[in-house]
Amino acid sequence: MSGVSSVAVVIVASRPVLLGRCLESLAAADGPRPEEILVILNGSKEDCSRTAERFRVRLPGLRTMDSPGLSPGAARNLALSSARGELLFFLDDDAAIDPRYFRVLREKASAYPDAAALGGPESTPPESGSFERCVGRALESWVFAGPMRRRAAGFPRDSWTDERGLILCNLVLRAQALRAEGLSFDPELERNEENLLLERLARSGRRAVHCPELRVFHQRRPTPAGFFRQCRLSGRGRAAMTFRLPSTLRAIHVLPGAGVLMGLLAPLHPRLAAAAAAVYLAAVAADGVRLALGQGERWTAAAWHVFLVAAGHACYGAGLLEGFVLQALKRAPSPLEPEGAAVRA
Repeated sequence: MSGVSSVAVVIVASRPVLLGRCLESLAAADGPRPEEILVILNGSKEDCSRTAERFRVRLPGLRTMDSPGLSPGAARNLALSSARGELLFFLDDDAAIDPRYFRVLREKASAYPDAAALGGPESTPPESGSFERCVGRALESWVFAGPMRRRAAGFPRDSWTDERGLILCNLVLRAQALRAEGLSFDPELERNEENLLLERLARSGRRAVHCPELRVFHQRRPTPAGFFRQCRLSGRGRAAMTFRLPSTLRAIHVLPGAGVLMGLLAPLHPRLAAAAAAVYLAAVAADGVRLALGQGERWTAAAWHVFLVAAGHACYGAGLLEGFVLQALKRAPSPLEPEGAAVRA
C-alpha cells in the first residue's frame, strides 16, 4: 500500500437512523480503517450527533462538524477545507460500504496514481423490500438511465470514465488534485454538484476511474412519490449544471424533457405525438418483458418496472424544464436593475 496517504470519509448527515447504519458499516469494515471520519451535521443536529457519539470508541477518527442551513455542496466544502486525508471519500448517510472497501480503495489508488477521482457502483441493499428492488432495477436499466446505468450496475472491469459513471454517494477525490485546480463543490446546486465538479476536473486534464470492487449499498426510495421526487430534482439539477457549463448537456439528458414537451403539444401534432409515444412505450414494455423472461422476475415486478421507467422519465423531464425556467428567471435582470446587473454563475 505504499504511496497512498490517509483516507478521510465525509458524510453529510441529516437522518440519524440511516446514519447509524452507515457508521456501523464503517466500523465493521476489514483491512485498514480510515484515519478520519467527518460527519457534517446538516439536519436533525442533536439526533445525528447522538448517533455519531455511539461510534466514537469503534471509530477513533470520527469527529462532527456543524453546518446549519448550508446546501449539501457548501457542507461538503467545509470538509474539503478541514479534512487532512489525501483521499477524500464522500459517502451519503443512506449508504453502507462493502466490508472490503478500504482495502480495495488503497489498492486501486496505488494502481491508478493519475486518477483524480475514483468510485464504483451504488447497489441496492440485499435486504431491500420488493418496491425498493424495483427502483434498483430501473436505475440499472439502459432504457431508463442510458450510460448513467453504470452508476448502479457498475462496469464489468476497472474503466476510465466521466461524470456519467460516478455518483456522489460513492466518490473518492484526491485532495491534491482539487487544490491544484482550485476546485470545490458548487454551493448553489441542489443536485448534480459532483457531476459539475467531475466535469471541471476532466476539463483541467484530470482523469476518473470506476472500479466495480469499490461498492456501496445505497438505500432506494421506499415509495413511488419519493422516487418520482428524486427524478424531478435530478432534472432540475441537470438544468442548473447546464447553465454553468452548457456543453455538458447531451441528448440523453434532453430526451425526457422533449417527451414532456411533445405531450403538451400533442393537440397540435396528434399523429406525430401518437407515433412517438407508441415507439417509446414499446421500448419500455420490451424492457419489462426482458426482466420477466430474461431475468426471471415476476410479471408484477415487470409491470412496476414499466410504470417506474415511464413515470420517472416524465418527472425527470418536467424537472429539467422547470429547472431551465427557474435558472432563466434567476439570471434575468430585475426591473429595477440595469441589464448588466444580472446574476452570473
